[in-house]
Amino acid sequence: MIEELTRNVKAIHDLERAIRLWELVRDSAEQVVNETMARYEKQGDSIETNQRVARARAYIASCNTSILMAKARIDELVGGD
Repeated sequence: MIEELTRNVKAIHDLERAIRLWELVRDSAEQVVNETMARYEKQGDSIETNQRVARARAYIASCNTSILMAKARIDELVGGD
């Protein structure tokens, strides 16, 4: 029982660390999108056709999915499932 609890605590700690990293990476990608949007708005162009922004938005969505999955796993470990 103690071994399982120790494993769960370590897994939770690792997941929380991963969440913090994904949040940092996601925030960096969001910064790229925001800076590009600001630049395009000044020029009066449409941002929707920019491939760099499209890739960044897809990456942000991927990070958000990973964060949510990690949080769900933490909830499972805390709940004892």
